[in-house]
Amino acid sequence: MKLQFWFAMLGTAKPPRLAMDVPRIVISGTSSRAGKTVISLGIMRALRNLGYEVQPFKVGPDFIDPSYHHFAAGRKSRNLDSYMMPPEAIRECVARCSRGADIAVIEGTMGLYDSHDAVDAKGSTAEVSRIIASPVVLVANVERISRTAAAFVLGYKLFEPEVMLAGVVLNRVGNPRHAYKARTAVERLAGMRVFGTVPRDESMFIKERHLGLVPAYEREALEVQLERLAEIVSRHIDLEALVEVAEAAPELGDVEPSSLFARREPRVRIAVAMDRAFTFYYQDNLEALECAGAQLLPVDMTRDSRLPAGAEALYIGGGFPEVMAEELERNRSLREEVHTALEEGMPCYAECGGLMYLGRSIVTRDGGEYEMAGYLPFRTVMHRRFQALGYVRCRARVGTPISQPGDELVGHEFHYSEVVPERRLSFAYSVERGKGVDGRHDGILQGNTLASYLHVHVLSHPDMPANFVHTIEKFK
Repeated sequence: MKLQFWFAMLGTAKPPRLAMDVPRIVISGTSSRAGKTVISLGIMRALRNLGYEVQPFKVGPDFIDPSYHHFAAGRKSRNLDSYMMPPEAIRECVARCSRGADIAVIEGTMGLYDSHDAVDAKGSTAEVSRIIASPVVLVANVERISRTAAAFVLGYKLFEPEVMLAGVVLNRVGNPRHAYKARTAVERLAGMRVFGTVPRDESMFIKERHLGLVPAYEREALEVQLERLAEIVSRHIDLEALVEVAEAAPELGDVEPSSLFARREPRVRIAVAMDRAFTFYYQDNLEALECAGAQLLPVDMTRDSRLPAGAEALYIGGGFPEVMAEELERNRSLREEVHTALEEGMPCYAECGGLMYLGRSIVTRDGGEYEMAGYLPFRTVMHRRFQALGYVRCRARVGTPISQPGDELVGHEFHYSEVVPERRLSFAYSVERGKGVDGRHDGILQGNTLASYLHVHVLSHPDMPANFVHTIEKFK
């Protein structure tokens, strides 16, 4: 029987409804690299320092920015994605995760109106802001422009008038005179409120690598940088005005709670790779598994010599196994135990980086080759240009540990690696949009193991946790 997503009957009573009344504000950008991430982090930490309980969110399928949000705000960040999730799921997520918070700060993705294609708004920050009726503050990079800034931001104001564009933060101004000219032009010629002007400051930049920002879990002295961002934001942005705008966001009324997050007693134990190599997990996925009856047991794939005692399944998310390839190879005892366990039928679900770990080896950009678990018959080869990027739609051709035949799986892929098979692979998914493993297929299936480039969010495939728990129970 399929999992009922929107509410579960508990006897004759429904779970209490969730109030959608949290003060909220979306921090968007004129484009990628306009500075919205560092501005968002600075706002989160500055508000936290002022005593606010801040709930962070990230628009889109990003894994890395939410890890920074967690450290900046002190609460787990959640993803909101209108391509992968229905509107009611987005509203439910905001209401559920904002309980106990004073304000929700939602960081956008790319530019305000960028979406899954050139015309439709699905997946854009603008669409998410409309779904949750949230005011938007636009971070505009005005480096080397002044009066032109008015024309620049006016386009964003007029493009979709139904978006509640509350004003702008002018980022990367050169000096006080530049700040004055750009601010005056935007306020008088574009009729836009300016919440602040932030100067160019090299200390605000965060180092990047080929999949985006370096994961927060790798960063040393992160607290120092977050405090620095908070200091800059507090000095140059009117935080009191931002809070007033957030508090003016309209109440949307109560929303139905999702039965995905009604906690059940643990029935199975899942080892989850959580270390420097594997950090890409949607927080809602982990919590939904726990609520479905799974006890999650963290395992460090680079250091732990054995799987956790009592583990009955394995979940390996995405991350940077190519960066940690030498450490993963060195941990031979765990690689061999994983190989043996999967051969004996232990259920395993692996996404992207997890797929790479289960293959024979990883070939890095510099030509080095490192042995992995060797359960699946392929190598993964790293390239200097990405091999796939964007939203994906797949159709399950057969049953898998997380899906039933005929299920549609909607998610995201972003990777620089290529699968090089040693023999014919067995695929569970037909790719209807995206690339997958070979342009037509994804979901390598062997025994009770499913390995895929597709990152799936539980709010796009709500049967996933129940299916995985059921698979584990059958194996037991």
